[in-house]
Amino acid sequence: MSLLIRFILPIFFLISVLQLPAFAQEEDKKTLRVAIKPSEPWVMYDTKLPDDKKQPIGFSIDLWRGIAKEIHVKTQWVYTDNVKKLLEAVQEGRADAGIAAITIRSDREKVIDFSTSMYELGLQIMVREETGIGSPFSVLTEEVGQFLTLENLVIFLLALFCVTNFRWWADKWSPDEHRMFSQRYWLGVYEAFWWSLTMLLTWEAPKNRGLARLIDLSWHLIGLIALSVLTGVIAAALTIQAVGGAITSEKDLPDRQVAAVATDAPRDYLNKIGARVVPVETLNEGIQKLLDKEVEALVHDGPRLLYLAKLINRKRKVESKPGVLVIPAVFNQQNYGIVFPNSSPYLESANLALLKLREPVDLEDSFHEELKKKWIPQTD
Repeated sequence: MSLLIRFILPIFFLISVLQLPAFAQEEDKKTLRVAIKPSEPWVMYDTKLPDDKKQPIGFSIDLWRGIAKEIHVKTQWVYTDNVKKLLEAVQEGRADAGIAAITIRSDREKVIDFSTSMYELGLQIMVREETGIGSPFSVLTEEVGQFLTLENLVIFLLALFCVTNFRWWADKWSPDEHRMFSQRYWLGVYEAFWWSLTMLLTWEAPKNRGLARLIDLSWHLIGLIALSVLTGVIAAALTIQAVGGAITSEKDLPDRQVAAVATDAPRDYLNKIGARVVPVETLNEGIQKLLDKEVEALVHDGPRLLYLAKLINRKRKVESKPGVLVIPAVFNQQNYGIVFPNSSPYLESANLALLKLREPVDLEDSFHEELKKKWIPQTD
């Protein structure tokens, strides 16, 4: 027994000694205070919980954890409500860095430092489903549906009944060689009914003469006029939709009511192109105004709109309500970055880590690319 102890105890002692540097290194890690704000799918957490209970997730959270691992620092999250407060926390020294969905801009660069780009994106437009790009078939269905009212159907059937009987009566009094229908009423009216439907849209050179031919010609002209009117209405509806009804890109936004978050870059861009900007405090407020038809569109960063659109449409589908569409067109390209105080000693190492995380490993996707697949919805 004493021999076993003499061999085992030195081994345990040696292992403990070898582990001491690792434990010391872990303890010596610097803790960085990192400011974040809610911004789906970049940063998400339950805002109702106290700070020590919050568990943030999202693209930016995973990316920062990857950077922190590379530069050997621990993280303490600093929770803020919006971009303005996040930037103030970094600028005033209450946070050592900040990450969420923060656009790199020259005016911000004057008071803080940005990392290299952590994500490249552009603005996109969210609209209600009925104001999106409609198909000719949907327009046709809608316009024909307006004609097929109960009142119009009753009038048409009454006119068809009168024409059918009048046509059978005219045929009955025609010479034998010009007759087309049976002389018996029910069978003759049945044959005249199908003839009337055919003559409404097509013309055949019948063998009849006189009053019967006049009825056929008049009925055929009525059908052509009705068809021409319906065609014109549908063509006009399609033209209106193509020219002024649908929003297909940022070129359709001037002189339209467009919601944008009051403190974000999209508002500045919309003002430049002549849109009638409706400022909102939060993106959720803008979405609600869109659904309530108080605005015609909402402009924001594309990935966030795509993420929220999926959530909204899933809920609206259950409620049997029309959802929202995110127009595929991307404009006003911009970059997201991580913010640091001016002259931060961690900026350079964070940049190197970010570049490394964006580089593919052999034939595998990069860490950054895997995060995109995990968190960022793609345009359908």
